Amino acid sequence: MAPLPVWWTSRLMCCWLLWTTTAARAQIPPQPDTDQQLLPHIVTHLLQRYLRHPFQPVQFFLAANTAPHLLAQRDLLSQVLRHTSGQAAVAFGSTTDNPVGLRAAVQQQRSRAILFGEDFVAFERLVANFSTTVNDYSGRYLCVLTGASGSVHQLETKHLPRLFGALWTRHIVHVNVLIAAANGTVRAYTYQPYTPGRCGKPAVKLAAVFAPGTSVYAQPHLYPRLTTFCNCTLQVGSFEAKPYTLLRPKVDGYTELGGFEGDLLHLLASRLQFRVNVTESPHQVQWGVIGAPGNSTGTMQLVQDELVDLVIACMALDVTRGLYLKAGWAHYTSRILFAVPQGRPYTAFEKLFRPFGTAIWAALAGTLLGVAGVVGGLSCGRRARSWRRFVYGPAVRMPLLGALYLLWGGSVVAVPGRNFARSLLALWLGFTFVVRTLYQGSLYLYLQRSATFPPLATIEQVHRSTLHYHMVNIAMRFFVDRPEIKPRVRFIPPGLDTLGVQVAGMAARYTDRVVVCPQDMVAYNNRASRGRHPIQVTRESITLFPLTIYYPKKSCLTQPFDRLVRHVVESGLISFWVRNYGDYDFEANRREPAGGGEPRKLTLAHLVGAYQLLAAAHLLAFVIFLLERVSLRLAALRRVLEFCMD
Repeated sequence: MAPLPVWWTSRLMCCWLLWTTTAARAQIPPQPDTDQQLLPHIVTHLLQRYLRHPFQPVQFFLAANTAPHLLAQRDLLSQVLRHTSGQAAVAFGSTTDNPVGLRAAVQQQRSRAILFGEDFVAFERLVANFSTTVNDYSGRYLCVLTGASGSVHQLETKHLPRLFGALWTRHIVHVNVLIAAANGTVRAYTYQPYTPGRCGKPAVKLAAVFAPGTSVYAQPHLYPRLTTFCNCTLQVGSFEAKPYTLLRPKVDGYTELGGFEGDLLHLLASRLQFRVNVTESPHQVQWGVIGAPGNSTGTMQLVQDELVDLVIACMALDVTRGLYLKAGWAHYTSRILFAVPQGRPYTAFEKLFRPFGTAIWAALAGTLLGVAGVVGGLSCGRRARSWRRFVYGPAVRMPLLGALYLLWGGSVVAVPGRNFARSLLALWLGFTFVVRTLYQGSLYLYLQRSATFPPLATIEQVHRSTLHYHMVNIAMRFFVDRPEIKPRVRFIPPGLDTLGVQVAGMAARYTDRVVVCPQDMVAYNNRASRGRHPIQVTRESITLFPLTIYYPKKSCLTQPFDRLVRHVVESGLISFWVRNYGDYDFEANRREPAGGGEPRKLTLAHLVGAYQLLAAAHLLAFVIFLLERVSLRLAALRRVLEFCMD
């Protein structure tokens, strides 16, 4: 490709400089000429720098008790909109006590808002109309006082603490209050919810002072991130769900949280500088159910009623929970699958057939049928007698029984005299020697193994079986497309790690059920058993299981926690912790150990199948003996037996 001409390159550079200059001018509002223009100038600056959102409009709210103040607010709003025309999407809220129409029209929670209030009571009235269904309390808010402010001391000791207290009850922490002072400056106030010695008690803070003629861009960041909790205590709802969370009582009476989700919480506590106080699920209801306020149970009730600041205990992302709670960043994705019983053990008689596969047994049966067919064909008719002498000789009696006798390791009683018959005998001896040696060598190993049939591997096999489905009640949402399994469902009662106990029992105790559980619970038990009694699972998973931390609907913890959780996930620490708590080689657990394990002496228990076969042979011989005795009186039966002897 040929390079561009110099004049064309210069023209492109000039266009780029013109575009960047225009964009920069659009970002910076014009400097005020008088003190009266300073407040709209500051509001415009804060809107452009902090409140613009790529997908949401900035909401404006006006609250005034008198018409003159309302006109003044509209004039102030007009100046702000004139400065930001075409640069930000805006929308207008309602000052009514019940903005039903507005709530119905909003499809997404609004997280950017500017409130114009005549006094602090007006702000409190506006905030009282906010709800978690419409407002995202973790967003950014700006309050602009348009009426008289009073003295600075009265502001900082009376009015602002009251306003910030109302905001803190809704956990709106990313907020600034702009107040035009008597000396011509604009003061920006905010509050800190967590300070040393004042945990959860708003501390008023002067964030910035804007004076006429000074650059507003020289001020510090007015919406800083919440990066420390100043060693305050957060209430954490949890219960024992190994290996996600393990409750470890301490000598001082408190409970420490273990498991890989407990490790995650400890790391967050170290980075964000907070202490953890674990609150267990009431009455050991574990997860519980989520519903409208007052209808929830278990851990869901703790977080919905704001009795805890967050819950972490094998909590999956769920649409219904998202209606009433606030979900954090998904820090790990597991799988929901079936823990199935061990395969049925082989009986002693079935072990005798294990050394050979189905194809070899079919070939051997076909060979014996061919031998029986040849012997039967040579035993019919007078002409067959000459052929019988040619094939196995006249001295050989009961050739079929002799062939079986050689197959089982017997000796040759009568050797044929013709070369062709001797060749057939030699081939049969070679064939039976190879088959018998291979069978005996493999049988020695298989008799010592406590082998079982393969466990259920697919979901369809589970559905076709008659096993019961054991699960916690909230797991029924995974089977909405399988209503026919409801009669076979058995709910696991809530209690201290009751699901984990059911999963552990699948190693050797339960054979009449399958347990719906996350794969990590199975991996944890397999690691604890050190391979002695591994729990079997289906190869197919029911669904994915993304885990998260749940917070109250108006919590302000999601942003600082999610930011660190993303870093932890990207670093691979979660995967490292998960592998430390479980054995995830499920396919290796399905396979039998190569070589049958350690060599062991054969015992009578190993030879039960051989004894059963011997007893069946003696029973057959006794039946034939009875038939021979009866044939002395029945000529037809005697002819049949003589035919078999020939």
